[in-house]
Amino acid sequence: MNFEAVYVHIPFCKQKCLYCDFPSYAGFTCETMKAYVDAVVQEIRLRSFEASKVSQCDTIFFGGGTPSILSANEIKLIVDELKSSGFWKNPREATIEVNPGTADLAKLKDLREMSFNRISFGVQSLSNTELKTIGRIHTSEEALNTINMAREAGFFRINADFIYGLPGQTLKSLESTLEAITQTNIEHLSAYSLILEEGTPLEKLVSSGKLVLPDEDVTADMYDYVQSFLPSQGYKRYEVSNYARSGGESAHNMVYWAYHPYIGFGAAACSFTGKVRLTATSDVQKYIKNIEALRNSTAFGVDAKLQEKSLSSIYNNEELYEVENLSQDELIAEYMFMGLRTVKGANLTEGKARFGVNILQEFSAELEPFFKDNLLAYDEETNYLRLTEAGMAVGNLIFEAFIK
Repeated sequence: MNFEAVYVHIPFCKQKCLYCDFPSYAGFTCETMKAYVDAVVQEIRLRSFEASKVSQCDTIFFGGGTPSILSANEIKLIVDELKSSGFWKNPREATIEVNPGTADLAKLKDLREMSFNRISFGVQSLSNTELKTIGRIHTSEEALNTINMAREAGFFRINADFIYGLPGQTLKSLESTLEAITQTNIEHLSAYSLILEEGTPLEKLVSSGKLVLPDEDVTADMYDYVQSFLPSQGYKRYEVSNYARSGGESAHNMVYWAYHPYIGFGAAACSFTGKVRLTATSDVQKYIKNIEALRNSTAFGVDAKLQEKSLSSIYNNEELYEVENLSQDELIAEYMFMGLRTVKGANLTEGKARFGVNILQEFSAELEPFFKDNLLAYDEETNYLRLTEAGMAVGNLIFEAFIK
């Protein structure tokens, strides 16, 4: 299977949000960020022999962290290398994540000129009190203004992330956030319930009683409100946490949910061949050091065949990459987890073709209680298995049925 998506990880932030446990870091110097950009460019170049395995209509995604913390010129260096090395072909979608407060109109225009055609903003809330509580650096006014600037810069595929269940958040404040964000006529919204990750500053503040989360009943009301309000405004739910107006769905994320191969560059970035997962170290300095060592290795030259012969010396660099040869059981479980996240569901015909297993029969005993409780539905005509609306609310419980 060809790689259908290309991901670039930019792990830097101006300020680490209190709830975040992603591989992203604040406090790095401009010199380190420049060295990191150089390392990403070199990694792309060193792995250019893999570009032949990339689909002609791939998707591109620059995520983080905060990619927009880099200068336009630094972002362009990576974009240009993706293009010259053959990874950026004729993408049906090229997205970059931007945090409000890290990009002005000129920078947004620069991004559009680089061929990015979709932009994703980490808004999270339009309550200034809530934003301050969770450590965001922008205000609600800046968020709305940045969305308007993106339109002016030529972006017509725009996403905003937001979170419900935040400390001090009420149903009324959530209603105000959603009403304001939908009035921008944005094409796509991602709505996430707050997950209190162990070890994060927010988890410690909540555990110590310094911050209080909405109780379970209020959070459930927030979930219900999201499910009812967004469709009333023309946003169709197509994945557990994602809503889009017609044609606004994220093509890049659909690659992940279909469990199709993708290739990633940068610290903490993952690549997936369909059977093997390759994950780069999340240690920025270690990443830079090991890419530099590979670049200086005599094993690499301009000869692409020589580079391909050295594939093992790249992937077997344990200081740089973790390689997981996924078992049949792991592949099936992950395929079902990802497919069932979508409203359409998991394609059991494709599952049988890829894994040689009739998944519905294989897990019939485990799934029977969920069918009885109307949490799962099976479409015999299309051979898709999907979560019902009630099942969407308890998806994690159902996913466990596929773990052996």
